[in-house]
Amino acid sequence: VQRDHKLGFLPPVDKGDLDEALAAAEVVFDKEYVTPVHFPAALEPHATLAWWEGDRLTVRTSNQIIGAARGTIAQSLGIDKERVRVLAPYVGGGFGGKTGVGPEAVFAAIAAEKVARPVKVALSRRQVAYMGHHRSATRQRLRIGCDRDGRISAMGHESVAYQNDVCAFVEPVPFGTLPLYAGEARRFRTDLGRIDMPMTGAVRAPGEAIGTFALECAMDELAERLGLDPIELRRRNEPDRDPTTGKPFSTRLLLECYEEGARRFGWERRDPTPGSVREGEWLIGMGMAAALRGNFTVSAEAEVTLGADGRATIRTDMTDIGTGTYTILAQTAGDMLGLPVSAIDVTIGDSDMPPSAGSGGSFGAGSACAAVLLACEDIRTELALRMNTGREELSFKDGVVSAGGRQASLAELVRDRPITAQGKTTPGKAAQATSQASHGAQFAEVAVNAVTGEVRVRRMLGVFDIGRVLNEKTAKNQIVGGMVWGLAYALTEDGVVDTRNGRFVNPDFGEYHVAVNADVPQIEAYFIEQIDDHANPVGAKGVGELGIAGSGAAIVNAIHNATGVRIYDVPVTLDKLLASLPPV
Repeated sequence: VQRDHKLGFLPPVDKGDLDEALAAAEVVFDKEYVTPVHFPAALEPHATLAWWEGDRLTVRTSNQIIGAARGTIAQSLGIDKERVRVLAPYVGGGFGGKTGVGPEAVFAAIAAEKVARPVKVALSRRQVAYMGHHRSATRQRLRIGCDRDGRISAMGHESVAYQNDVCAFVEPVPFGTLPLYAGEARRFRTDLGRIDMPMTGAVRAPGEAIGTFALECAMDELAERLGLDPIELRRRNEPDRDPTTGKPFSTRLLLECYEEGARRFGWERRDPTPGSVREGEWLIGMGMAAALRGNFTVSAEAEVTLGADGRATIRTDMTDIGTGTYTILAQTAGDMLGLPVSAIDVTIGDSDMPPSAGSGGSFGAGSACAAVLLACEDIRTELALRMNTGREELSFKDGVVSAGGRQASLAELVRDRPITAQGKTTPGKAAQATSQASHGAQFAEVAVNAVTGEVRVRRMLGVFDIGRVLNEKTAKNQIVGGMVWGLAYALTEDGVVDTRNGRFVNPDFGEYHVAVNADVPQIEAYFIEQIDDHANPVGAKGVGELGIAGSGAAIVNAIHNATGVRIYDVPVTLDKLLASLPPV
């Protein structure tokens, strides 16, 4: 194990004297948690079609961030990136596994040049496991010191993650822990174990997805030890500013998420005594957990053109991985210019277009929409000049501009002089001065068979704070998908490694068990909306990776409430429960 903290992107945090604070605490919690290898497991294959036209290469590929892909492909081939065009208008699932360039893209490009015709290369499912990347297995130690009333004075989250000898990425395990709970003395660190295996990398919600499992299970166990309701323990440790950096929060509605989630879920009906609720041979339990995903704004550009026909066209190299990029970009321009979505053409996924953030890190929607909004603001300024009025006097509706009792259609104002504007957003001072995150509260009800140990999730419900809700349907789709994935992390997903040779035992969907329809109950997701003006010009915070944070922990906590059995290594399989289940 190496303690090389120049690697990765989360430096260690040491604030105060953790060991001294733990020694002085009235109550000390100290447990270890284990998570296995996880695969991105996107249904859509990693595939590329490449062809050359003269000395210029075109690559149609399945990639989340094509601007970076363009540079990587060019570097691999030893050519200028201006000679490379990457197309990815429709990506399909990625989940972090397609943030980088796979070998299939480079192989297809080399072969296409050699045979002077288009070449397609697609990886098989088993090849993806080895040639793509996976989430590192981790071992995490959670130490919490508090008084008998549950007020935390010390918090330590120390982990070991793994990487091969070539790559620098290190799973940022305590990402979610950093700003979540109070406590003056704090230590967060992820050490690195070097292993001879395929590379590990960013899989949906790197850090939070697995770090919140350990933290939120620890908080649940600590609450039980103190005789407190799990929500009450969290309330008592809700900080008024970021406890690690000292920065004020941009917006934070976590307490409201707890309250609304508990009300909707019926948390007051939970019996806190484990194993006390039965339905025949089934043991019934409820659990909850907090959810958090850090919010980031990155540089992004977009071009918007208002044509002579009154239609708008958006151009950016942003991608859509099923997240609704086409829809929300059109909505943003529609809101700014008073146009229906049907009057807006969105062209994305082409590296020849203005560079965007791409799809990753939950920063795509806020960054790309902000760029579109800024471009539309410039268009509004030009329209105000053409109407000989101030921009603040304009109102837009159904393709018509109104100001001072006068009206004109967009087509009339444009005529033969189309208006084109470039919008560019970059992280501003507000991003540096505030602590930004999306938040939520996750709730789950499970039934555990006292004879077989089978776990069935009966209900899941979450309430989330994501700033402005750009599109409720697409946002909810992302959240529910994340909650389902958290369910799979809790109960089924386990990348098994043969320790004799480092090979994956189960690198396909036949043996690597993702959640399927029969595993998933009805899931409810709700939003508490508060526009976050510090996050970006559109006021939206990250959505895509929030849903997975905390959902698995809520299920594992519900299993304990049902059975009295604490599980410290996921997934929770039958063999881990059977020996400790109460008698029928």
